[in-house]
Amino acid sequence: MSLWLHLAINILGTALLSASNYCMQCLSAPNRQEVDRAHQRHIALDIGVPSIRNLRHISPKRLSLWILLAISSIPLHLFYNSAVFSTLSAMEYDRFTVSPNLAAGKVFNVSGVPPTWEGTYDVTNSSNVDDFHSDRWTHGRFHQSALIEHGSHLLHDVKNQSMWQRLENAECIKQYGQEFVSSRADLLAVSPALNDSFSIKWFGTEGPDADSASPYGWMCNRYPKGQYGVYFQRCHLSTVLQNAANWTIRSDDIVSDTNYEAHLVGSRSDPVEYCLSKQVEELCRLQFSPALLIIVIICNAIKASCMLLMIYQRDFEPLATLGDAVASFLDEPDCTTRDNCIATKYHFMNRTWTKGPRPWEIREHRWFKAASRKRWLVCNILCITVLIIAGILLHKGISNYQLADKSFKAIWNLGYGTVTSQSLLAKNVLLPGSRGLFITVLLANLPQLFLSFLYLAYNALFTYMLLAQEWSGYAHHRKPLRVTWPRGVQRSTYRLQLPYTYGIPLMVFSGALHWLVSQSIFLARVTVFDPSGAEDTKYSISTCGYSNIAIITVIVVGVVAVAFGIANGFRRYEGGMPLVGSCSAAISAACQRPEGDGDASLLPVMWGVVGGVEGEGEEEEEGERKGKVGHCCFTSREVMAPVVGRLYA
Repeated sequence: MSLWLHLAINILGTALLSASNYCMQCLSAPNRQEVDRAHQRHIALDIGVPSIRNLRHISPKRLSLWILLAISSIPLHLFYNSAVFSTLSAMEYDRFTVSPNLAAGKVFNVSGVPPTWEGTYDVTNSSNVDDFHSDRWTHGRFHQSALIEHGSHLLHDVKNQSMWQRLENAECIKQYGQEFVSSRADLLAVSPALNDSFSIKWFGTEGPDADSASPYGWMCNRYPKGQYGVYFQRCHLSTVLQNAANWTIRSDDIVSDTNYEAHLVGSRSDPVEYCLSKQVEELCRLQFSPALLIIVIICNAIKASCMLLMIYQRDFEPLATLGDAVASFLDEPDCTTRDNCIATKYHFMNRTWTKGPRPWEIREHRWFKAASRKRWLVCNILCITVLIIAGILLHKGISNYQLADKSFKAIWNLGYGTVTSQSLLAKNVLLPGSRGLFITVLLANLPQLFLSFLYLAYNALFTYMLLAQEWSGYAHHRKPLRVTWPRGVQRSTYRLQLPYTYGIPLMVFSGALHWLVSQSIFLARVTVFDPSGAEDTKYSISTCGYSNIAIITVIVVGVVAVAFGIANGFRRYEGGMPLVGSCSAAISAACQRPEGDGDASLLPVMWGVVGGVEGEGEEEEEGERKGKVGHCCFTSREVMAPVVGRLYA
């Protein structure tokens, strides 16, 4: 259920991201008045692409809407996927060493235990006494009566065969050698070292405990460093499993003095023959956070309000597409860009716009050239960096000491987005309470925020390339302009610059990656239950879960995405036109139509040489041809291709 809910969440999230990006691009698109003011100061704006540079030149109202749309996106990506999350149950369990006869339900005897038991559970000072049941402890000493109570219950439970499962040593180590034991409770380690006169030893309650380096440190046959009963040394399961057949558990005899301080008086190793494990139902749940849902609803309301305000703005006619800009400049030619008809975007990069004739040169451009080198480098370096980080995290995940079986089949069987004790972050990053929930949500969803940024950067990169593709087509095919508000034979459009053949696959790709990332690292609540089955809120925590197979899939899909973008960069444009990119000045320079062609924007247009100069080319001397200055532009009239070496202005 969690998997499908997160799939639905990421479909909605991707739709919101795309709609928000669409509106932000419209809001940042300049209108003709804003372009004219910028051109008067020799500043070129961006046309047909998402632009940060344009924000300094648009109206304050549109700028405010753009900022609100951008800011409202951040909480969505940080909280949306964590509004619904899974919980993992973690059982605290009592651990005993018992004699074979007690394990068989035959005998229980503590005649060998003194009234004040010098047992195996330990305390270090009087402040620890409050952590234990008052009927078991009196000033640091564990009484025989409590042990009798435990043993009697165990003898009764052991006779109920359906509740207990026999585990051989290796399987016992695997089942209890986890940070969180979910489907098992009390453990009886059956040892031939115990006899009928001393048939049970209680080692205390094990389970999630932030004070221990490992909740299963008792498995290692060594005395823990530090205070008694606290496992500060990491117990490596691989080492224990190698000696499963000869597994022994260290038994340390501890007594309390008159100052209630514990002292080690002796130790020995009890061999383990097999284990009896009490089976319980795993109490996993699917939950949602009302607070996070409220944040998501507020952000969506802000986005919806901004979109409605944008739609109902009066006199808002942005040059949102390439066709919008060409139509506007054909209707009202821009005097600041005259005599630059074959200028490229590079001629307008500084604020000294030079005019005059330029010779035509044939240059074949690849799609790489449409966007700046800086944009390509930033986009691809960020993508590759994210993939490298994902690879490092995958290595850490597979190297997890709790993951006993590291085969691909075992990793696959753990599943996507599944909360398991083998795929949770280390205990030193676990935090209890609402503060822990908030910090964990941020940690789990930061990759979503970075992924959204990468999607916008990748979307912009393809927008630049496909804008240049649409532009170069006008040198070879006469066609109506694609505009937002069509007139005459102009074509209407519901998209901005990306064709649906690219836009829709990019959206699907983004949605799939967002979902995969939500299954790679995610919020997980660990609900701790004490041996009686009651929830122990003291140790219930929020943490991050991860899925190795989902991380592998993210890396594969990410590599395909990067390779697809780079491969498209090697494609060639048809050529025959100057490379203008999204530069408003270069687009304007190419739209200095001839006199008498005032309705050009309403008709099918083509870019090329006008004025009949080229018609004389075959009969003129080479020097005379080069001395004449031709003119290229968009027009509804007949045009010819420019000639190499001829001057045009």
